[in-house]
Amino acid sequence: MGRSKLFSSLKLISYIQKPNVRYCSCVPAKEDACAKDGSRTRSSAKKGLVLGVYQGEDKVELSPDAADFDQKFGGKIGKHLNEVSSVLKLGKAFLMTDVDSDYSAIALTSLGPRAPGYNDCEALDETRENARIGVGAGVSLLEQLGCDHVVVDRTDAPDAAAEAAHLAAWRFDEFKTEGEHKQPEVVPYSAVGSWDTGAVLGRCQNWARFLSDMPANKMTPMDFAQECLNVLCPLGVRVLAHERSWIEAQGMKAFLAVAQGSCTPPMMLQLEYTADSAPPTLLTAKGTTYDSGGLCLKSHEDMVQARGCMAGAAVVVAAIRACAELKARVNLRALIPLCENMISGQCMKVGDVVTALNGLSIQIEDTDNEGRLMLADALVYGQALYKPRMLLDVATLTRGMQLATGEGAFGVFVNSPGPWAGIRRAGAATGDRPWLFPTWHFFEKRITDDPAVDLRNRGSGKASACKAAAFLKKFVCTDWMHMDVSGVGRMARNAPPYLRPGRMSGRPTRTLASYLMHAGEQPEQQPAPV
Repeated sequence: MGRSKLFSSLKLISYIQKPNVRYCSCVPAKEDACAKDGSRTRSSAKKGLVLGVYQGEDKVELSPDAADFDQKFGGKIGKHLNEVSSVLKLGKAFLMTDVDSDYSAIALTSLGPRAPGYNDCEALDETRENARIGVGAGVSLLEQLGCDHVVVDRTDAPDAAAEAAHLAAWRFDEFKTEGEHKQPEVVPYSAVGSWDTGAVLGRCQNWARFLSDMPANKMTPMDFAQECLNVLCPLGVRVLAHERSWIEAQGMKAFLAVAQGSCTPPMMLQLEYTADSAPPTLLTAKGTTYDSGGLCLKSHEDMVQARGCMAGAAVVVAAIRACAELKARVNLRALIPLCENMISGQCMKVGDVVTALNGLSIQIEDTDNEGRLMLADALVYGQALYKPRMLLDVATLTRGMQLATGEGAFGVFVNSPGPWAGIRRAGAATGDRPWLFPTWHFFEKRITDDPAVDLRNRGSGKASACKAAAFLKKFVCTDWMHMDVSGVGRMARNAPPYLRPGRMSGRPTRTLASYLMHAGEQPEQQPAPV
């Protein structure tokens, strides 16, 4: 069905136009004298500089970029090191304003110890994460001062520094009508190829943050589909947005049970990125653009983040965008159900029984467990259509995962060992770490122990995250990985310096993108499962 017919009630922006720069923290240098948002132009830019310092056992050491800059200006930075060395710890940055007239301010930031490498106990590449933390602290400090243009130390991991710079510079100000737009342009101290890769990953995560942070009345299923049309089509991604009539024709009754309570029509988003001849990887994601909980109503505190219940969908489309921008040699397909879970006279009720696309009957015991109902039909349809070599789903699925790991890690469930090794490796490199949870038959019995139906969408006992994975596993017949991102994917509270507290995080976009781009690679030594 053509786009013009699908969106007949909405004035479509041409899908061939360039994406709006609001998704990116790096704004093109050439701008009109009067920007559309009323911000000042780069000609009056307030410049800042981030320089790094490594911590040794008994002294601190300037990074190569910082040492180069210091040499040009007579060692002015070196003179300040003794004053701040005792308090210059990882994640801290200090301002200097009397070094170079070209820069309004210089942020001297700690990068931790030099090249600590991979920490097996932390499952983390600390060289890369320390670069993010240090650069993030410096860029955040200069952004708060109103710097429009920030030059960034490349550190020992330029791509990680680029990620942090773009993430720290981003801010959500879509509806701010007063004040200047202060989202700075970030560039490296000197050109390096890997910086560009990190910049793409950072910008794509910022897009996921934007999608997740938009109010539900401004990011409906149709709005989400429109954003994907605008951004992904110019990158060579085929985007199809299917209306309710198409969903009904496919017999997706579990998905429709969730959508029937809202006046806002549902959509099924279908994405195809083909840059390889191998069988595709299929991605699905929970796209609940607002989740009131239905009749099992959420509390007010939980509803504050309810607009972010489509964070899984945002992460998937952003990861596909990263693969397309970096021209990754991968073959990707995605099916993303989009709808609201609302209360009305027609919403699903506790005790209702619906039939999924594969014929399994499901009793609805909790209307707030809607994500697994939406995913079930997408999983079945996608496997039948694409015959994928692997299946991967991403969802903010359970509060249990949030309680288990908080913002420290996202949960991973697999039915074969290969996907876990790859995602753990990707998480160690990107700083968004996964943690493996069991998919034992023990949990399957908790959702299949009612003789009247095949499945229950809540089941008995504790371990809600494991029961949710067991539910999804009933709709899978290939290699599969389920990512429950409830703790990391929504509002950042205990955020690292490169993520803004109190806003949606966009995590784990970079981990998923890295995994998809390198899933076929076999490293010399795999991290051991924990």
